[in-house]
Amino acid sequence: MIAHLRGILAEKEPHQVVVDVGGVGYRVFIPLSTFERLPGIGEAVHLVTVTHVREDAFLLHGFATAAEREVFVVLNSVTGIGARLAMAALSTFAPDALVSALAQEDVTLLARIPGIGKRIAMRLVVELKDRLPALPATISGTLPDAQPANPIDPNAAPPAPSAPVQPSLRQDLISALVNLGYRAPDAERVLRTLPPDELSDPAIALRAALKILSR
Repeated sequence: MIAHLRGILAEKEPHQVVVDVGGVGYRVFIPLSTFERLPGIGEAVHLVTVTHVREDAFLLHGFATAAEREVFVVLNSVTGIGARLAMAALSTFAPDALVSALAQEDVTLLARIPGIGKRIAMRLVVELKDRLPALPATISGTLPDAQPANPIDPNAAPPAPSAPVQPSLRQDLISALVNLGYRAPDAERVLRTLPPDELSDPAIALRAALKILSR
């Protein structure tokens, strides 16, 4: 069981990274909330992780904070959710927003998560509402050297673009949206509607696309 990784960030995409630890590259799947906190390529990085061993794969899911990991574990424990939908939830809402939605039994808000309709959202509320008391303390707690869990303000002005959009970035965004449960044609259609200044930043582009797709 791999509990955390500390090494050099070798590659990063909106839904996955490669962390070089002593010459060994670990591919780690991440939510958007973690991607937004990553350092630059070649810099030191620390991720807390959850290990999934299947008959056909050995998968690592990584998080910038203990809060993200705890929410992921709790969501993943619900029947019918699984790792993919749990990651989609953390790519759509910050951990504290998810806990708040569950506490308030906000099925409509939870149903906006890719792949989670109202039926699964209701199951989340029913199965998790009695387990919420253990979550709020986790939201503010992080492991050593992890970044604080700062919620993303959807109304905040995006930073100035640093470079024009590249074809490889567009493909990375499409891949990330497909991994979150959307169809590739829908991902391509939405990305074509985004202005260049949003497409120049992967995190901003992915959040903008998710906002449109979850309507």
